[in-house]
Amino acid sequence: MNNMWLYIILFAPLLSAGVSFFVLKKQAGLVLVSFSTLTLVASVLAWFSFPFDSGIEMDWMIVGANRFQVGLYYDQLAGIMAIVVAIVALLVAIFSLEYMKHDEAQPRYFALLGLFAFSMYGIVLASNLLLTFVFWELVGFSSYLLIGFWFEKEAPPISSFKAFLMNKIGDIGFLLGIFILFAYFKTLNIQSLIGLDPLNAGLPTTMLVLMGIGLFLAAVGKSAQFPLQTWLPDAMTGPTPVSALIHAATMVAAGVYLMVRVFPLLAPEVLTIIGVIGGITAFMGAFAAFAQNDIKKILAYSTVSQLGYMIMAVGAGFPIAAFMHLTTHAFFKAGLFLCSGSIIHYFHETQHDEGLSADQPEFDPQDIRNMGGMRKVLPVTFIAFTFCMLSLAGLPLFSGFLSKEMILNGLASANHLPMFVMVFGFSSVFMTAAYMARLYFKVFFNGDAQGKKYKEASTVKLPLLVLSLLSIGFVFSVNPLNPDNSWLLPILDQFSGKAIAGHFTIVPILSIGLSLTGLLFSFFYVEKKMFVGLVLSIKSLTYQLSNKNFFLDDIYKTTIVRGSLLLAKATYWWDQQVVDRIVNVIGKTQVVLAYLTGWFDRNVVDGGVKLVVWTANFSGNRTRQIQGGNLQGYLVWAVFGLLLIFYFLNF
Repeated sequence: MNNMWLYIILFAPLLSAGVSFFVLKKQAGLVLVSFSTLTLVASVLAWFSFPFDSGIEMDWMIVGANRFQVGLYYDQLAGIMAIVVAIVALLVAIFSLEYMKHDEAQPRYFALLGLFAFSMYGIVLASNLLLTFVFWELVGFSSYLLIGFWFEKEAPPISSFKAFLMNKIGDIGFLLGIFILFAYFKTLNIQSLIGLDPLNAGLPTTMLVLMGIGLFLAAVGKSAQFPLQTWLPDAMTGPTPVSALIHAATMVAAGVYLMVRVFPLLAPEVLTIIGVIGGITAFMGAFAAFAQNDIKKILAYSTVSQLGYMIMAVGAGFPIAAFMHLTTHAFFKAGLFLCSGSIIHYFHETQHDEGLSADQPEFDPQDIRNMGGMRKVLPVTFIAFTFCMLSLAGLPLFSGFLSKEMILNGLASANHLPMFVMVFGFSSVFMTAAYMARLYFKVFFNGDAQGKKYKEASTVKLPLLVLSLLSIGFVFSVNPLNPDNSWLLPILDQFSGKAIAGHFTIVPILSIGLSLTGLLFSFFYVEKKMFVGLVLSIKSLTYQLSNKNFFLDDIYKTTIVRGSLLLAKATYWWDQQVVDRIVNVIGKTQVVLAYLTGWFDRNVVDGGVKLVVWTANFSGNRTRQIQGGNLQGYLVWAVFGLLLIFYFLNF
């Protein structure tokens, strides 16, 4: 009976996708909301009724002596993750009822959301790396379809292909890790693997490091880490609720979830690499967000930066701190994305009601320079954005403060990481507060909102209010100023790695000071027009670096893309000028040889056969004359023959 909850969690979203797309197309949104509610209820009931550290295993296929199993595994980590995904998925589905109401492709949209949720729950509940990889690919495929949902436009298909391609690079690493583990241990069951001591079990150090790098490469692709992070900002071309689901709580978090799961298998050398990459990503994402004017791209680069924090925590040796930030980030970042969706929807609706088009080239509903004073027309969105933004900035009393303090304390105690990683971590605190305050004051203050009176729909307000409440620190700790009191820590204490690194008094003081400095700097810059000269003097040096995300896309275009095109052209030239010519020469040579062979066959072989035939015919004709029936002739030939015999005998 208990297994039923796991089956409902996994298959209810898939069933909703089928019903939405094939049966109840006109009620596709309500179908997804209903099944998402069922999934959330099942996730909560599983937490209270399903025994932890248990699951379902079955044989998938047997090849020789090798047995491949698949199954579901449920523990505290999977239980919390399933509830987090279920909450965000349900709220996104509710929000989409209003956001997508004018779209004619609603059945396809809600069906794809269901397919994606099914894939994500598969990653959460999979008991072994083989099944994890299967759902890993399904997540990539369904996200490809959702990012490119508006395929009739120019940008979405390109963005979806870019995301798909960069994730394939990470998937190569995932396969490498799987191959090494199975080659040495003949099992891919996660619990069996983490219960082993890889070195004592016969895995060479080189293979251990290579396996860890392979698994981390999978996280680099899925969680948008340096140098593969450029796909995430471009993925904002999909519907905004998709960004709230995929780019806050699910797909991009899958890489972090995988790292937490396999943490005991990661060698110290791999942890150092993970920490360095996480630090670089956190810094680059925060810095790139400064010069963006697209509200969704600012949040996308923010997501890149926060994922870097989570990866840094894993590299520092504190996977539970990473998972804690994954949980808090899922709620406040989903809230921020849905708030941006509410703002964009406002512009679309008011422009639509006035007979204008928000898709006109001269008007961009996502450009924060077109916004201002939005708190007056979108009060609930304003309140929700405020709560979620302060949580992201890491201010006390909010959930982001708790998880970020855990990570920063971990960095302060991680002696195996280079000093610049901690510097990047703390500098990103200032930048996060600064770019979010710039966004906040430009959108909700800084002028008067343009457009007619507008009332926020209840299906918009409900998700925003729930997510803003989940961004408050009291939700995660009875003492919102101390992460030690979080109710999550005793639950997750069994997992490898330390949850808290110990406390450094300077860490929260420095963190809060940097956050407040960033907020105040942007407030005085946007609202009071202070520091304009300073910003302009710096802008000439750094604006392009920030706006172009350190020119990573340009570098890739110059090196990889152009290099690939040049290689393709060189290969084409080689094929046309060398290979084809060799083939043509061989072909012509074969023709000549065939002609000569034909001539030899006709004139030599056939000639020889004809000569034999002529000789036999000629001799037959002459011999036939001897047998003419003339007795005197017979006697003459007999005497002639006898004389020849005597001649040769005497000779």
